[in-house]
Amino acid sequence: MKKVLVCFALMAGISVDGSAQIKVGGKKIDTKKIVGAATDVANAITLSDADVAKISREYVEWMDAHNEVAGPDTELGQRLQQLTSGIKIEGLDLNFKVYNVLDVNAFACGDGSIRVCGGLMHVMEDAEVLAVIGHEIGHVVHTDSKNAMKNAYLSSAAKNALTATEGTMQKLTDSDLGSLAQALSSAQYSQKQEYAADDYAFDFCVKNGVDPYGMADALDKLVEMSNAGGEKASSIQKMFSTHPDSEKRAARMREKADKHTGK
Repeated sequence: MKKVLVCFALMAGISVDGSAQIKVGGKKIDTKKIVGAATDVANAITLSDADVAKISREYVEWMDAHNEVAGPDTELGQRLQQLTSGIKIEGLDLNFKVYNVLDVNAFACGDGSIRVCGGLMHVMEDAEVLAVIGHEIGHVVHTDSKNAMKNAYLSSAAKNALTATEGTMQKLTDSDLGSLAQALSSAQYSQKQEYAADDYAFDFCVKNGVDPYGMADALDKLVEMSNAGGEKASSIQKMFSTHPDSEKRAARMREKADKHTGK
């Protein structure tokens, strides 16, 4: 089973070794020659919203092709479909899939694609999974995901797909997409962006009749897993290296839920 995963919003757990391979969960995918961006490309490149949307669509298609997607006839696929069947956000064409991988992770792209890892669904209750999904949607609504994709593209060798044809966006090659994945592996959101996405997740849960403690519980669970030790904890700790303050975020969300419920 092929596995490669890059996450933007809540967590990150990808590593890229010196042989230009992406590694997740002990598996490797050769991304061919995905070294740094060419130095002879002009620094100033303009990307339209349409360009970013195109990049996002191709990237998600690539991710779906390199991860085993749990189909509608599987337990994970059915659970995700049941959880997300009523979710609609004005202006967004949301689509959801679950990857049959053990990573405790999730990510979102600016085109409305939300991807959840099976590992996260195995360790989290329904309300926690929906809170994480709400957080991911928050990053999309706030254009964080779009900007992260744009910045990653412009810092990767994939930008040659645009400049080589005088501003005309070509279809990205496997090597381009591997380079993009490499750049996204170090993408980080600011504390302000994370807090804003947490707030969106809280409002999302309340609006959809989900336990308002979902986001706090999800973050608390990740902190507990990190502190527990073991192989899975190591992966979670890598996530905290790029997304610190999870304990503070959890406390903040719990206080917000307490106020909402009158505790």
